[in-house]
Amino acid sequence: MGITIKDIARQANVSTTTVSRVINNKPDVSDSTKEKIQKIINKNNYQPNNIARGLVLKKTKTIGLIIPDISNPFFPEIIKGVEHKTKGSGYSVIICDTENQIKQEKSSIDLLINNRVDGIIMSLSSESVMDLNTIKKSDLSIVQLDRNIPELKYPMVSVDNKLSAYKATEYLINLGHNKVGHVTGDMNTKPAIDRLKGYKKALKDNNINFNDKLVINGDYSKKSGYNAMKKMLKNENPTAVFFANDLMALGAYEVFDEYELKVPDDISIIGHDDIDVSSLVQPKLTTMRQPKNKLGKIAAKILLDLIENNKEFYEDVVLNTELVERQSVKKLES
Repeated sequence: MGITIKDIARQANVSTTTVSRVINNKPDVSDSTKEKIQKIINKNNYQPNNIARGLVLKKTKTIGLIIPDISNPFFPEIIKGVEHKTKGSGYSVIICDTENQIKQEKSSIDLLINNRVDGIIMSLSSESVMDLNTIKKSDLSIVQLDRNIPELKYPMVSVDNKLSAYKATEYLINLGHNKVGHVTGDMNTKPAIDRLKGYKKALKDNNINFNDKLVINGDYSKKSGYNAMKKMLKNENPTAVFFANDLMALGAYEVFDEYELKVPDDISIIGHDDIDVSSLVQPKLTTMRQPKNKLGKIAAKILLDLIENNKEFYEDVVLNTELVERQSVKKLES
């Protein structure tokens, strides 16, 4: 059995309260006493009981991170950003993957509250808004990431999805495409709603009539991209398509193979997010790059500031995307 606080106190000839104050970096302990206690701690490789310590400090030094789909390469990059920031501050992260299920979102919130986390970074669907009374009553520090719910008055970190979609669509239009399709993300999420708005605005600003047959709903998965592209090709023959994320664009590549359509000679496509595999497929996918790692770092920074400094308000952070031109888009000849 390892050494205890009582053992350290006995060896240092001080009270257990004094040892506890040194461990928790509390004031009112002389430098000589601190040094003596620290030597005993180091010699015996003493590790504090974080659960007990958390009960005393009313902090567990853990935060929760709720993400919708860990199999989507977009989210692991965000996780890296969160963990990079939290490790440097001595916090651990409990990651919950909800698999895009409303029930799993609610059970993840319950799990994190029961584990007494100090705060939560969450990416939820808008359908969850009716089930968040538990989290509101918990008085936890909360930061919304990527998929924000406007009704919830928690700080949010995301990109400007409407502007990003506008730029992607206008990029295609400027290359001569006036029959541009769009495969949306999950329309229960704010990013998908905003990207559809950006797509529509780009059409309107360039005097192109909106055609609802050129818009098919997806859910961000590769399979939904495959199904949506098949459905769109049965309705219309777009010269270009903007996909709300790269995974769905990758699903469409399979459809093009089946229909013997060549990208970009027969059809141009642009994705969103710039996941790693986008530069590996052939032809390489043109896309809108999200600063994924940065999003995670900023969300973690804000949450730790809310926790450590008891801040009650923090302004939303909205970043911009960047167009990454590769080989999946072709300029149409006049």
